[in-house]
Amino acid sequence: MAEDTDQDSKTEDPTEKRLSDATNKGQVISSKEVGTAMLFIAATMLFYFQGEVMWNSLQTKMRFFLSGSISGDMTPKGISVLLDGIVKEYMLDLGPFFALFIIFAILSGIIQHGFIISLEPLQPKLSKLNPISGIKRLFSMRSIVELVKSIIKMSVISFVVYYALKDSSERIMGLAATNMEFIVESMALDIMEVMMLVTMAFVAMAFLDFLYQKFEHIKGLKMTKQEVKDEQKQMEGDPLIKGRIRQIQREMAQRRMMEEVPKADVVITNPTHYAVALQYKQGEMHAPKLVAKGKGLIAKKIRELAKENDVIIVQNPPLTRTIFKEVEIDQTIPPNLFKAVAEVLAYVFNLRQNRP
Repeated sequence: MAEDTDQDSKTEDPTEKRLSDATNKGQVISSKEVGTAMLFIAATMLFYFQGEVMWNSLQTKMRFFLSGSISGDMTPKGISVLLDGIVKEYMLDLGPFFALFIIFAILSGIIQHGFIISLEPLQPKLSKLNPISGIKRLFSMRSIVELVKSIIKMSVISFVVYYALKDSSERIMGLAATNMEFIVESMALDIMEVMMLVTMAFVAMAFLDFLYQKFEHIKGLKMTKQEVKDEQKQMEGDPLIKGRIRQIQREMAQRRMMEEVPKADVVITNPTHYAVALQYKQGEMHAPKLVAKGKGLIAKKIRELAKENDVIIVQNPPLTRTIFKEVEIDQTIPPNLFKAVAEVLAYVFNLRQNRP
């Protein structure tokens, strides 16, 4: 009951991390029907392109072995050597079949989930030896679905074979009056037709089964809302801690900014809501630089520091608001504000020179 309740609460799609972890553990989409379809495709291709060649090779070898032309050592040792040679020749003929089957078997896995190497599914687990768990799996919904799939598969294949051969029964019965070569050729054509239809049926069933396995795979990896939150905390850090870190960073940046106010040449104000502090060193800077800015309480603090350190304060609301919006700390004044700022600095430098 608890497991059912927990499963019902898993309403969130799996995250990228959850999918990646499952892939690393070997928990991937895997449809047996895709592998079967790939093997049928390989067999059909080989039968179509190499069937005649292999049949002719087999005929040649059988004629040689049955013609009585074999000569040489007929002792048990000699016969053993002869049989060994025969087996090797047949293995060479069948080699392309085996190689293509292996290649297509590997391709079936790559098509479904890419190239993955994981040894975790091979590790022994005591839970798999639990007879109670085995009985539960035997009567689980997944087992029932697999049984229904097997019944449907056998029904489809039986229908396909019947459909391919239903009009050939009279012709097949009439082959008894023909020679062996014609019989083999006729049967090869029938087998080729059956294989192509069965292969197409398996490809269609593999496609549907892959979609079903993908659905089951995603469903099995679904997460609860709490699991998603915990994963985000694990990957990105606790939001409270991150917020505290950002607050500390802002305080440090503000403290460094306030340390630059006494070095400013002028503080321009709104006069109460905004304040910006500019610095300009002739011969060292190509344009004035913004060393501090703020609004509200920070603007008030900038004005207080300016008064304490004898920095001239100039009221110019439009210029103050423009600089506050367009310029960041440690950036130089943009060209469109050169004239207005130059007038303020000229006033400040002239005021300094006339001070007693």
